[in-house]
Amino acid sequence: MRLFVSIALVLAACASPNVSSLRFTNAPAAQLVDDRRDIAKPETRVFARTLYMLDIFFARRLPRSLALEDTRRAGDVNALDEVPDSTWFTNRIGVRDLDDNEIRTAGRQGVSDPHGPWSVIGTKVGGQSPGFLVRDASGAKFVMKFDSRGAPDMQTGADVVVQKLLWAAGYNTPDDSIVTFHRDELTLGANAKVEDVFGNKHAMTVRDLENVLAEIDSRDDGSYRALVSRYLDGQPVGGYAAEGRRGDDPNDQVAHENRRALRGQRVLFAWLDHTDVKEDNGLDMWATDGGHHYLKHYVLDFGLALGTYGWDQTDPADGYAETVDLEYAGLSLMSLGMWKRPWEGADAPVIRGVGRLESSHFEPLEWRDRYPYVPFDRVEDSDGFWAAKLVMRFTERQIRAAVEQGRYEDPRAIDYLVRVLVERQRATGLAWFSRVSPLDAFSISGDGALCFDDLLLAQFPGLPPTRYVGKAYGYDGAVVNWTANVPGGAHACLPTLPAAADRDGYLIVELHAVRGNEQLPPVRVHVARDPQTRRLRVIGIRRR
Repeated sequence: MRLFVSIALVLAACASPNVSSLRFTNAPAAQLVDDRRDIAKPETRVFARTLYMLDIFFARRLPRSLALEDTRRAGDVNALDEVPDSTWFTNRIGVRDLDDNEIRTAGRQGVSDPHGPWSVIGTKVGGQSPGFLVRDASGAKFVMKFDSRGAPDMQTGADVVVQKLLWAAGYNTPDDSIVTFHRDELTLGANAKVEDVFGNKHAMTVRDLENVLAEIDSRDDGSYRALVSRYLDGQPVGGYAAEGRRGDDPNDQVAHENRRALRGQRVLFAWLDHTDVKEDNGLDMWATDGGHHYLKHYVLDFGLALGTYGWDQTDPADGYAETVDLEYAGLSLMSLGMWKRPWEGADAPVIRGVGRLESSHFEPLEWRDRYPYVPFDRVEDSDGFWAAKLVMRFTERQIRAAVEQGRYEDPRAIDYLVRVLVERQRATGLAWFSRVSPLDAFSISGDGALCFDDLLLAQFPGLPPTRYVGKAYGYDGAVVNWTANVPGGAHACLPTLPAAADRDGYLIVELHAVRGNEQLPPVRVHVARDPQTRRLRVIGIRRR
């Protein structure tokens, strides 16, 4: 049974300096956030692109460079240092096995696949790619987008592949699919409108339709390939800000820059090379459920991922530097161009549908998006570890299931993308798991031993000899006469924990992984006896 509970933390006033003062309530960790309470429709946030770019690249650059490092912990995590389900994120691959069909459909249930004939009801506003607003044969509404001229399969394929993987990871995404159609399957709706970026509208004509089709490539058989993105349920009220909370949403209780669900996107987006990250790539929908309303938060528009941005913009620095990057420009200037930039030689093979995506130069910790995004500047090691766990839970078969939904015409594109994504996946896990004691899945055995998995040893053999050292503290912070020093393994257990007399046997086990001569940062595991069963259980985890 899921619990509607707040963050279960209390502070002990009498803790010693040997251990943190943090204490957890002796209760199951929150699995679901109560952020679906009824609210009035918020005002629509308008994205002013030019002002936004001036702000993030220039107005905030100096204050950002002079600011002290922000080390505030994520505020949307539960006692076990995980992100519970909410209107921002739903645990999927992290808590259960997903079959291939779930990944292919991204959880689409009770809804038919989109299919023609298609009725055009307007032109797409925003973005760089041409497109329409359409209805399919069932009457469902979609945004229809096309590939850039000369780049068949690339943007449409990238969008669908990344959408499937991000949905499986836990994010709210649109329902995106690849379709093909001939010109005679596309008709002009009776009330179709053309809308420009200023909001001006006029009746759409057949000539307007033909002008859009003239901008795109047709296939050899005369058909067209398109991405169709199903309209989201509810009413759009604009994107969510990178910082702060939405003032007209009482359910929004955590500053966005402190949400691990947003911080962790940096790790997943690096894996997928999704560099086009800005506020208009998120969308809040005022949703209706059982007669009440709340905001549901989506991430969308992935057509420039998988190296597509670098190919489309002829920019080899994509994924390595921001659009305005003074650091690399300065290094290049001071070396008179002799400094070898990190993206030099990072080229992908020429395969239909494949952008500038490769793995040999990929450094997960050094990856950069195109535009400064505050949650990414706030990523802590615990956030990166959480997100890297999501990345590493995908099997090669599941990755292939997502890539196949890109419907690439050249089968070499599927094989190449799967191989590179697996290689980037392993680089991601190795990088982030090496920054912490990557111990997870804590449990108490029948004889009272604390057991866990070492995710690095489970995934990467051939590491330096590993051991785990630990000591214990009572609720009051006093050292308990118990220590641990056990050899490393993909799964390991410490000696039986000592019996504590008070506070339901509350103990804090401070545990380090030691690899070779390097002692990694601690994990503090809080345990106590279940008041009903009297068995020890893990009630809290804190990294660092």
